[in-house]
Amino acid sequence: MFLSAGKAEWAPNPSGLSAHGGIVRDKVIGAVEKYIDAVRRNDPTDLPLHRDVIGVFPMNTYKGVEAFVRALEPFSRIVKNINVLRLVVDGEHCVAILDIDTVFGPIPFAEHIQVVGGQIVSVRGYYDPRPMLGEANADA
Repeated sequence: MFLSAGKAEWAPNPSGLSAHGGIVRDKVIGAVEKYIDAVRRNDPTDLPLHRDVIGVFPMNTYKGVEAFVRALEPFSRIVKNINVLRLVVDGEHCVAILDIDTVFGPIPFAEHIQVVGGQIVSVRGYYDPRPMLGEANADA
C-alpha cells in the first residue's frame, strides 16, 4: 500500500506478505502519518518515537528521543508546510517522499522510517541542504 497525494492506494505486494502484512502496513502508515503531522504542527508530544530513536540527516545525527525532539524546534522555524507526495511501505519500513515548503523555498525530501511496535525506531532523511546553507546559487 502506498499513499499518493494524500490518498491511500493499493499496489501489488512484491514482498509476498500475508493478510497479517496488511495489518503491519496499516500500523506503519499510521505511525508515519502521525509523525509527519506532529512535525508539521511542531507538536513533539504527539511523536510516536521510541526512546532510543536514531535520526540521521545530512547535517546532523540525533540519538534518543530527547535529542530528536530538540532538533524539531529550529526545524519548525523554517518549515511552512509539509506535503506528502507518497508513502511506500514494505514490512516495518516506510519511505516518505515529501515536498517541504520552507522559508528557503521548496525542498524535495525523502525519509526512510522504520516502525517497530507502533513506534519509530529510526529515521534517515535525504535532502539537499545547500538552500539552508545559503548556497542555493552556488556553482555545483
